[in-house]
Amino acid sequence: MEHNDFVKLLHEQVIPAVGCTEPVSIAIATAAANRQLTGEITNLMIRLSFNIFKNGMKVGIPGTDEKGIPFAAALALVMGNPDHQLQIFEHVKESDIAKAKELLQKKCIIIEPIHNGSDFYIEVKATTQTDEAVCIIESNHTNIISITKNGVRVDNKPTSLDSTIQKEREIESLEAIYAFIAASDSSDLHFLLQGAQMNMAVAQEGRKKSYSSALGQRLFSLMDTGLLSKDLPNMIKAYTASACDARMGGLSQNVMSSSGSGNQGIAAIVPLAVLAQEKDKSDKELSIALALSHLVTYYIKQKTGRLSPVCGCAIAAGIGSAAGLTYLQGGDSSHIDKAINNMIGSIAGMVCDGAKGGCSFKLANAVAEAYTQSLVVLDGTSVNAGDGIIGSSTEQSIKNLVNLCRIGMADVDDVLVDILSANC
Repeated sequence: MEHNDFVKLLHEQVIPAVGCTEPVSIAIATAAANRQLTGEITNLMIRLSFNIFKNGMKVGIPGTDEKGIPFAAALALVMGNPDHQLQIFEHVKESDIAKAKELLQKKCIIIEPIHNGSDFYIEVKATTQTDEAVCIIESNHTNIISITKNGVRVDNKPTSLDSTIQKEREIESLEAIYAFIAASDSSDLHFLLQGAQMNMAVAQEGRKKSYSSALGQRLFSLMDTGLLSKDLPNMIKAYTASACDARMGGLSQNVMSSSGSGNQGIAAIVPLAVLAQEKDKSDKELSIALALSHLVTYYIKQKTGRLSPVCGCAIAAGIGSAAGLTYLQGGDSSHIDKAINNMIGSIAGMVCDGAKGGCSFKLANAVAEAYTQSLVVLDGTSVNAGDGIIGSSTEQSIKNLVNLCRIGMADVDDVLVDILSANC
């Protein structure tokens, strides 16, 4: 990839989102199907891959006190505009909420998790007395690959399904990322600072008001009472948890996402923003560190899959955050390699058991570990090659992590969906 390709990738992968992106993606597909119909919808059939089902079951819907896929779909029927993409729920009104609740009382909404060979698949079929519309999203949260009405395509996509799947830019190696970072002067990365401002604003909201489990708010309270030390590691944990609490609790406010996830954006951005503020780092230093964090996050997600059995916020964005934190404190590529290895050796295997309020606990642990490992490697300590899944190189460690995720944990989502369904 050329320098400009990296910049374009960052523009594509670091974008604002309102609410958890899985129910939002379902809402986009629902709204796109609904747009084709004029009569009253009698049935809504939603078929989706297991990990999307898992991530949408219990998460808060922005601007409401409601949770879950059925309400997200009903709300999309009321006020959803698919052109708004990841910000489809940015302007929810009380009247919209009331209408969505009414729809849920009289509409038949069927949700079916399926295995069809795709890690990311959403199919919404909306039916009236006379017509039927189907919208399919695959590969990523906004990639509509087909829209049909009564079996006839109404979009302008190619007829081959494979050719409609958006091909994302592929980073060849960590070395390519390091070369881009070394050559960057930050002038074309300044836009990333908007994400720091945006996500810190969400963290402040989560600090002020109780959302979800309110872990972040409690951590700040414990620091205020002296039961926790008011130091940088705990500040990083508390701000990150507060942002996640607010987002998972339905805050109708933009979060800057990373590689398709708002929580990944929180983990990739907030620790660096807190460190930069505490250590008085320049905007130039922070913007380059943020680019590194996002790119490493994307590199891991590129290999594990957009959605996977492991917690992307911890495994991918946590590793990205460790890389950015190490750079921001003066580390070079060898230190960053060691920080990535240390994170893999420390948190590999943390499962994703769905999007919900409790995600803040995982994010808090991941970013605290990221900061610890950034200090450890700068002090000369790293996991030895050959320890567990740590390979002879950082690239080999990542390959081992991917094998653990894709092969070793291939059936984890099936088991988790069974557990989560039993808990409903």
